[in-house]
Amino acid sequence: MKKIIGKFFAKIRQKLFTARIEREIYHKIFLHLNQVADHGYPFDSKDEMVRLHIRGNLTAQRNLDIIERTAGKMPKAYGDAFRYIAYRDLNERMKMYRELAERRVYHEECDPRFVATRA
Repeated sequence: MKKIIGKFFAKIRQKLFTARIEREIYHKIFLHLNQVADHGYPFDSKDEMVRLHIRGNLTAQRNLDIIERTAGKMPKAYGDAFRYIAYRDLNERMKMYRELAERRVYHEECDPRFVATRA
């Protein structure tokens, strides 16, 4: 029973997360890029946005390295517990992004049932 309730809340969390991300993409970022509205983003073009997301990727990787290096300087038991909590939380959030990304990918393979056999 506990597992069913946990899955129920996980699905709700994922749906709310997806709604928040898509609302920002469709109703803020796209409008901002098309200069329909100014939502205060630090970019004005797609190229600037791409440059910022590449920088964000590098910053995230650097932050993971900093967490690992800093936790290595902590007392052993505390550092191990700290790493466990940090990576658990980060992986839970990353899983939400990964699941959303995987659902939004256009699949290249085609189901043969939907291919016309006669013209």
